[in-house]
Amino acid sequence: MIITKLEDSHNGKIKVYIDDEYHFNLYQKDLKIHLLKENEMITEAVYQDIYKNTVLRRAKQKALAILKFMARTEQELVLKLKQAEYTDFVISEVLTYVKNYHYIDDKKYACNYIRSKKDSKSKRRIYSELIQKGIEKMNIDQAFCEEYEDENFALQKAMTKKNKNINDMTEEEKVKLTASLYRKGFSLDLIKKYIE
Repeated sequence: MIITKLEDSHNGKIKVYIDDEYHFNLYQKDLKIHLLKENEMITEAVYQDIYKNTVLRRAKQKALAILKFMARTEQELVLKLKQAEYTDFVISEVLTYVKNYHYIDDKKYACNYIRSKKDSKSKRRIYSELIQKGIEKMNIDQAFCEEYEDENFALQKAMTKKNKNINDMTEEEKVKLTASLYRKGFSLDLIKKYIE
């Protein structure tokens, strides 16, 4: 294997290309420790040492730092690691690591998300938001079965935030409220049950 290019990266690291293919980022001190230079050979032993003890270790630390302050979906974690310029292979290994320790679990994430949003958002809106976060439909469906009880309650709660008494509203106010609730994802049929 030959180091074909060492390229300065925007984050103060050096992108290391081996046999014309990007492999990982290293700091200048890492290059000096391992005596890496452009157009020179890198042995398999040195490569594996760098990969396991530097690149993979840092990628795992990065993932744990991302997950430390808030739960993330698998897709969100992958995007963050890609932004940090880790390769798909490294990301795959990091995902295996965090899943083994249950640091990331899309179904659990969906359950928690539904539990926190079900009183203020429609089922359709929550479903859409979870899809955007990259959660598989099967996990979302299972989470809804476990966590979502009654959309009527969420609609009534959303209505009370907007207005105290439906009977005292003008037709124009009812139209505005209907439009607002529809934008939140509630179906017109359900809204009409409460707004005549």
